[in-house]
Amino acid sequence: MAQNTEHHRWAEKASVCLALVYSYLGLRDASYQLADVAYQNITNAKLVEQTGRFVYFMQILGQTYVNLGDFYKANQILQQALTFAEESHYMQVKAKILNGLAEIHQQQAFALALTHHTEAIELLDKIGAKCGLAEAYFQLGLTYQKMAKPDDSQMNFNRAIQLFTEIKAPKQVEKISNCAAQACVNHS
Repeated sequence: MAQNTEHHRWAEKASVCLALVYSYLGLRDASYQLADVAYQNITNAKLVEQTGRFVYFMQILGQTYVNLGDFYKANQILQQALTFAEESHYMQVKAKILNGLAEIHQQQAFALALTHHTEAIELLDKIGAKCGLAEAYFQLGLTYQKMAKPDDSQMNFNRAIQLFTEIKAPKQVEKISNCAAQACVNHS
């Protein structure tokens, strides 16, 4: 609909956001369809010039691929986004990217996941981004849960619950409480 209009850029960005929503809802095919179009556009040479302004949407696309379990594409997009976030000094986006990379490494490379979590937490704490900070503590708790370190896991879940309570996010508190009570299978 917005093809070849002045609104085309915004339609592309909205599609990335919709792909993320679909990934959280478990609508894998719909999410992949939108994400793959965005992936092709982002990896296209002419868009790379604009990615400094597009870094937030690259982070969203990377998170979409994390949610879909496509860690190769997620890592590729997030690594590129990390470079642009650092060059552009987008600290909150950088922290979200680090959190996404940590989620990828939760699968096997625990030391790298812990490094990314720690850096994300430091950045988010420094800028006072409570929602992102709470999510980072939650993800760190999940990493410790996968490492079979229940005390460390619970400590980070508690910190996430405290922060989500402060910002009045009861659904997030409920999600984390459920994960703390049992090993989380779906943590998105």
